[in-house]
Amino acid sequence: MSDIMKVFWSNVDWHRKNKKCNWADLIGSREINMEKGIYPNVSLKKIQSIAEDLNIDDYAILFEELED
Repeated sequence: MSDIMKVFWSNVDWHRKNKKCNWADLIGSREINMEKGIYPNVSLKKIQSIAEDLNIDDYAILFEELED
């Protein structure tokens, strides 16, 4: 998986957990496995939809690396 996808899905996972939202409600799929690096490919339209569902105004933050 490319680094940008890992960053994106890690950020989505962080926001999803904070909003107490499950994967199925957020993207309509449970086929995500963070430990194994299994993530769906998404379009820009879907990224915008995910950001809206998570109440994120500037979805560019989903592509910024989180500091440990």
